[in-house]
Amino acid sequence: MTEERTYVIGVDGGGTKTEAVLVDGCGRVVSWGTGSPSNPNRVSPEDVLVSLREAIGQALSRTENVSRPAIAAACLGLAGGTGNQELIRQAAARLGIGEQIIVVSDVVIAFWGAITKGFGVVVVAGTGSCAYGVGLQGQTARAGGWGYLAGDEGSGYDVGRAGMRAALRAYDGRGPSTTLVGRLLEFFHVETVSRVIPALYHPADGDSKTFVSAFAPLVVQAALEGDTVSQEILQDAGRELGLSAVAVARQLGLCDREFELGLVGGVFQAGDLIIAPLRDLVLQVAPKANVFISHRPPALGAARLALRAIGKDVPVLASNA
Repeated sequence: MTEERTYVIGVDGGGTKTEAVLVDGCGRVVSWGTGSPSNPNRVSPEDVLVSLREAIGQALSRTENVSRPAIAAACLGLAGGTGNQELIRQAAARLGIGEQIIVVSDVVIAFWGAITKGFGVVVVAGTGSCAYGVGLQGQTARAGGWGYLAGDEGSGYDVGRAGMRAALRAYDGRGPSTTLVGRLLEFFHVETVSRVIPALYHPADGDSKTFVSAFAPLVVQAALEGDTVSQEILQDAGRELGLSAVAVARQLGLCDREFELGLVGGVFQAGDLIIAPLRDLVLQVAPKANVFISHRPPALGAARLALRAIGKDVPVLASNA
């Protein structure tokens, strides 16, 4: 096959949606597709297959010139992919999307989407959080990502939970005054704090993790309006994410050299409220780190890995989804 007639698929699958991108052998984006959630820890193997079929099928349907046999490789970056590789690979094999099917975690494709060179670090902070990096010799390292019950410091869940705790402590008189009390009542659509508990432990969709995470933007809003308690919550979150980044940089021996440190995920929409403490902590240990927010969809990182699998180490050009 010529480069123009060689194609790969990159997939970013999570707990809310699945995104697929079709890319040619020169790294040019051809089309995009979306599907339902595909986290194997939260949906059944059959539902994973349905979601992949939706997203990949949609991407293929948006171009008339690409058939499934033309797809040389596919990389599936899924939340919950670690430990479920074989299950996912078996499901994907039924889609006819190439002989090479690579299954990695979502943080790995976030790295290859954000980092332009072959080494560096990413910090991913959405509902959960994790840091991941690749060293000069291709070695990998990670920190955090232990889940909301034992970790995920600095994540949307962590910020949302801290905000709720601060509001309840203020209401009791155990903590400083904060506007989060009023925002908590609005968030739960209740008139008294005593009615928060049943709403919190029995959310309408049954997903308390996502529900708690949804309070994080209200913490950010309060911080922007000058609420000191909310500002401290975000500063703490930034420092925790910075600690994860530093842990990975140390494991990879990058602290004394220049490297890219990409920030990926919705938590960083808070801007300097959370990025400034992260950056300050990192630069104390790794003064040459280039800290930046990456706006590139992680699916592009998956496509980049699929291209590398067929011997094409080319950049994937950005394109609107």
